[in-house]
Amino acid sequence: MLTSRVRRTVAAATGAILLGGTLAACSSDSGDDGKTVIEYGWWGSGASDEATVAAIEAFEAENPDIDVEGEATPWDGYWDKLATMSAGKDAPDVIHMSERYIREYGERGALADLSSLEDIDLSTLDESMLALGEVGDAIYAVPAGVNTFTVAINEDLFEAAGVPIPDDSTWTWDELAEASAATASGDVVGMNYRPGIENLQPWLHQQGQTMYNEEGTGVGFERDALVSYLENILLQQENGGPTADQVSEEMGMPLESTLFGTGKQSMTWIYTSEMPAFAEASGSNLRLMRVPSEAGAAEENGMYLRGSSFYSISANADDAEQKAAAKFVDFMVNNEDALSELGMLRGVPPNADLVDVIREDLTPDDAEVLEFVDGIRPELTVDSPTPSPQGSGNVQGIFDREVLELLYDRADVEETADSIMQAIDDELG
Repeated sequence: MLTSRVRRTVAAATGAILLGGTLAACSSDSGDDGKTVIEYGWWGSGASDEATVAAIEAFEAENPDIDVEGEATPWDGYWDKLATMSAGKDAPDVIHMSERYIREYGERGALADLSSLEDIDLSTLDESMLALGEVGDAIYAVPAGVNTFTVAINEDLFEAAGVPIPDDSTWTWDELAEASAATASGDVVGMNYRPGIENLQPWLHQQGQTMYNEEGTGVGFERDALVSYLENILLQQENGGPTADQVSEEMGMPLESTLFGTGKQSMTWIYTSEMPAFAEASGSNLRLMRVPSEAGAAEENGMYLRGSSFYSISANADDAEQKAAAKFVDFMVNNEDALSELGMLRGVPPNADLVDVIREDLTPDDAEVLEFVDGIRPELTVDSPTPSPQGSGNVQGIFDREVLELLYDRADVEETADSIMQAIDDELG
C-alpha cells in the first residue's frame, strides 16, 4: 500500500482520488510553508491512479519546494469539470489532455506553449512525438505515452474453436470476417466493432483519405468511403459480431465487464495500452494483430501511432506555478523514477531512451505491447494525425449514436452516412 504525507481519499460517489484537496479550490502559488503549490487534474482509475500518486511522491521527493495537489476523475465527468474550470480561468496548473481537445483549448488561449518554457526539456522527444501536440508554431501538449488502435484476438477462444490464427501481416478484411464467424458460437461472440474515429481512420488511410479537412471545418473524406466502412460493420455483424443490444449495453461499460473483458468475445478493436488490463480481466491469452487491408499488405493497412494521453500546462497559471508545472511535466516525461512507477500504463513512453531502461522489467503483457508497437513502426506509411479540430470532442458520440441506429436496422447505410457527415460538419463548421 502506498504511503505519503499527501492526503488521499477515495470518494465513493465519484470514484475520484483526491490529493491534498480538490480542484474546485485551485488557489495560490504558495502554501503556508512557503512551498509552491500546483494542481494536477487527470482522468483515471485503479492501477493508473495509484501509479500516478507514486510518481507524484517521487517528484516531490526530488523537488521539496513544490507540493502537487490534484484529483483523479473518471473520464465521463472529467471534461465537463475542466470546461467549467477553464471558463473561470481556474483550471489546474497541469492538465491531463486528450488529443481531441488540444487544439480547442490551445487556440482559445487556455494552454501554455510548452516550447517557451525553460524547465521542460523537449529535446528528448523526436519530431514525430512533438508533432502530436503541435498546433501551428506552438506545442500545447506532450504525450504521456503513445499507442495505436488495432485488433486483438483471444487465442484461447481461437484454439477452442479449432480456428488457426491468421497471419496479420497479410490478412484482409474478408479474412477478419471469416475468422469472426468461425470463432463465434454458443456464448462466444465474434468481432467487436467499436465504431468511430479510431478505426475509421485506418480505413480512410487505406483509401488515401483523412478524417477531417485541412481547415478543420468538416470531414476530409468522401461519402463513398464512409458507406463502405459502414457496410463492413454490417458484414461483421453478419459474421458473428455482437447484436445491437449487446453494443448498446457495452457503451460506457468498464472494459473488465465487456464481452472481450470477460472472455466471451473472440476479437475486438483495442488501444494497445488497454491490452494488459483486458488480459488480466479475461484471464485469457490475448494477441495484438495488425489492422487488415484490402490488399493483404502490412504497409497498406493505414495504421498510425497516436498519443494515448498528454500533459498540458494552463496558460492562466502565474510565473511560479508555470515554472513548477514545467518541472513536473519534465519529470513525468523524462525521469526514470516517474517511468518506474508509471511503466506503460499510459502507453509506450515517448522518451525512447527511457524505454530501454524499463524494457527488462516489463510484465509479459507490457512487453508484448512494446514489441508490437516497435514491430509496426517500420511499416507505418501514414503520419500520425495532428490534433483534431475544435468541436471534434463530440464526434465519437455521433458515431456511437448513428451506428447503433444502423445496427438496430432503424436506418440504412445511406441514411447513416448522411447523418454522420452532416453531424460532423455541424460540429466543426
